[in-house]
Amino acid sequence: LDCMGLIIRIIFRQKFASPEKKLILWGGFSMKKQSEHLFKIGEIAKILGVTRKAILVYEEMGLLTPAVKDEASGYRYYTADNMTQIRAIRSLQTLGLSLAEIREYYYDTENLDRYLDRLMDLRATLDRNIHLLQLRAAKPGDLSVHRVRLPRQVCFCRRYQCTDAKDAAIKLRDTYIAAARTGKMSMGSRMFTVRAGSSCKELDLLCCIPVSEDFVGEERMEFAEMSALCIYYRGAYEGINTAIDALQAYVQENKIQATGGFHCIYLEGPPNRGDHTEDYITQVALPFSENSEGCL
Repeated sequence: LDCMGLIIRIIFRQKFASPEKKLILWGGFSMKKQSEHLFKIGEIAKILGVTRKAILVYEEMGLLTPAVKDEASGYRYYTADNMTQIRAIRSLQTLGLSLAEIREYYYDTENLDRYLDRLMDLRATLDRNIHLLQLRAAKPGDLSVHRVRLPRQVCFCRRYQCTDAKDAAIKLRDTYIAAARTGKMSMGSRMFTVRAGSSCKELDLLCCIPVSEDFVGEERMEFAEMSALCIYYRGAYEGINTAIDALQAYVQENKIQATGGFHCIYLEGPPNRGDHTEDYITQVALPFSENSEGCL
């Protein structure tokens, strides 16, 4: 009878107890001790700055399993390890991975190279964005010369004789639209122009839009990886010749042998800076020979 009375009392207390006490009542002393290290979903959400909905989505996607889950009531309890899991998921999301990609990243052991390439691309994008932020901090009029490596690229190219900077911008836009219609544009690279004329003042331009390796057509042109000197010019396109003149003077003064025309790589312009031409950023680069007398 005493035993039966104890059971009845436990059942009565369990029926009207809070979720935390339910864990303690049914789990005994070990569960009571363990419950001190468990967190409710609301607590986890507040601590990590995520929404309850996000946590439930992680569970639905198979990315997260609560330490304790009451199937009858739906109450969930999480551990410190669960918090670490959520933070890792959020970090990968911040890098640009979708939840489906994160699930494959954790559980697909047969295609690791694909995920490695994807993360490398994301890192390269992050590096470019960091670099752009550094450039934005630079003051207008800074014509300091830097040494860089221009990457190998396959491009969709068209050549034009342009009347001025405005006409050149129109021709570059037209080339961009034509490249877009091929369905082969590269999303991670910047469009650029190459001054094909012998004079830096001429606007004999080769407009280049990076495309994928499998693009085939008469507009296809390949650019090898090469060393270059460059100036990050900040300002309207009409003033780019200022950077070209400075770079030309630097090359002549240091007896450096140029191996190609001036590249104008458009890092930030109208799409993201609008009419604020003073904030446009163009990388003006000149390929050069590593064996030049005044090589940096």
